[in-house]
Amino acid sequence: MESSISSPATSLRLLRPGDRWRYQAVGRLTAPGGQSRELTGQISVSIEPDRLLSRSDSMAIVFSQQFDIAQADGSRQRMPAPEWMFSVVQDAASRDLSIVADNMTRDSAPRIAKVPQVFYPGSWSAQTAYCNRLEFENGDFVDNTLTVLGQEQVETGSGVFCSWVARISSNSASTGLIEGMDWWTPQLGAPAKFSTTSRMPDGSEMRFVATLEASSVR
Repeated sequence: MESSISSPATSLRLLRPGDRWRYQAVGRLTAPGGQSRELTGQISVSIEPDRLLSRSDSMAIVFSQQFDIAQADGSRQRMPAPEWMFSVVQDAASRDLSIVADNMTRDSAPRIAKVPQVFYPGSWSAQTAYCNRLEFENGDFVDNTLTVLGQEQVETGSGVFCSWVARISSNSASTGLIEGMDWWTPQLGAPAKFSTTSRMPDGSEMRFVATLEASSVR
C-alpha cells in the first residue's frame, strides 16, 4: 500500500501508453419516471495508442464502464455502456494535457477539435481552475470547467493519498450535463476518487462515487 498524505503533488505525471487505473463504483440510476435503482460496477481507464486519429504524436485516454443495475426481483442487469475515447496530447514542459478529438457522439463517430483545449491541468495548486469550450469541426461543442476547492486525504485500494478536491462540470448536447467532484492525485495521473451526477438528454439521472482500486502507476 502506498501513502502520500503530507501534501498533494503539484505537477501532473507525464502519461504514457500502458498506464492504467481501475475504480469501484457505487451509486443509483433514476429513470425519467422517477424509479431509482442501485448501481454497482467498475470503471477502467487506460492510456493507449491513439485509435481515433492514428497519430504518432498523440495518445488516447480510454474509459470503459461495466455497471450492473439492481432489478425488482433481486437480480442484476448489465447496463449498456459505450467505450469513450479521447485523443490527447501532453505538453512536456507545462504538462498540460489537451483534447484533440473524442468519440462522445451517439454513434461513437470521431469528432476533431478545432483548437485543442486543456482537460488535465499540468500544474496544481489551490488556485488551479479552468473554464473552456471545446469546439469540434462537425459543429458540436462541450463546455468544461474545473475549480480546485481544497485538499483532502482519500483512502483507496492503492493506499492513502492527499488529493486536490476539484469541482468539475461538462455540458454538451450529446451527453447532457455532467457535474461532480474529483479528488486529483497528479503523481498518479488520475483522481484517487471521483463523484459524478449525469443528467442525460432523455431525462434519466445517474449518480455514483468511484474509488481507485488498483493502478499500474507507482
